Amino acid sequence: MVSVTDTRGNTSLKMLNFKGFIFDLDGCIFRGDRPIPGARETLDAIRARGIRLLFLTNNSTGTPQQYSEKLAAMGIRASTDEILTSAVATAAYMHQMERGGAFIVGEKALETAVEGEGFTILGENRATEAKYVVCGLDREVTYEKLKAASLALERGARFIASNADPSLPTEEGYLPGAGAIISALVATTKIKPEIVGKPSRRIMKIALRRLGLKAEEVVIVGDVLETDIKAGKNSGVHTVLVLTGVTKREQLIASNIQPDLTLDSVADIMKLI
Repeated sequence: MVSVTDTRGNTSLKMLNFKGFIFDLDGCIFRGDRPIPGARETLDAIRARGIRLLFLTNNSTGTPQQYSEKLAAMGIRASTDEILTSAVATAAYMHQMERGGAFIVGEKALETAVEGEGFTILGENRATEAKYVVCGLDREVTYEKLKAASLALERGARFIASNADPSLPTEEGYLPGAGAIISALVATTKIKPEIVGKPSRRIMKIALRRLGLKAEEVVIVGDVLETDIKAGKNSGVHTVLVLTGVTKREQLIASNIQPDLTLDSVADIMKLI
């Protein structure tokens, strides 16, 4: 058993008998197209101990296959079954819903995931027939698409969002995220969406089901307090913040969202397991 002291001086997390790790991707395992130093070795060490892994991202623009290939190019093994995107989680969340037309404000990966669950994808000219408006990050969003989504919502379509991240961290800087698009629709219609992605319990329930483990048997590792760490807190999963991405130490100290443990990088996990 290893006890670790967090940045506020509290011995708060015992790295003992965890059966599963949930890792965020961007800012945690890689930055852009470059792996975080030590990430591959850490993941290999976790696998060697028979611990289950799941990679969980709020980004709805890539498929599990695309993420698997991206990780493989960095020397990191990850099967498609070990990758859960907010697009796939959104489709899984919709699995029990009545089938019908869906208007997508998002990219191909989100459209493919929803269509794969048996929903009919409608174009802008038929958006007002939609039972569902499903929104995610859309880097080619247009006024016409927002108009079609707004009219569908006003006519009673159910509003579902893959995630509500307001910004998208890139190597260029922060760009508008899915939450920025959602905000435009909420401002127009006054209708709030059902959010699937982190920090919602919805995506965490799907993640735990994918791992086949209980919340108390799992730890989530991520770089964002408001999504990764809050998702863990909301669902009873242990939380580890890494400082290789969005959250800086001064932001952590000032925040009322506190992880169970803070590490400089995922590479430090090897010292604990």
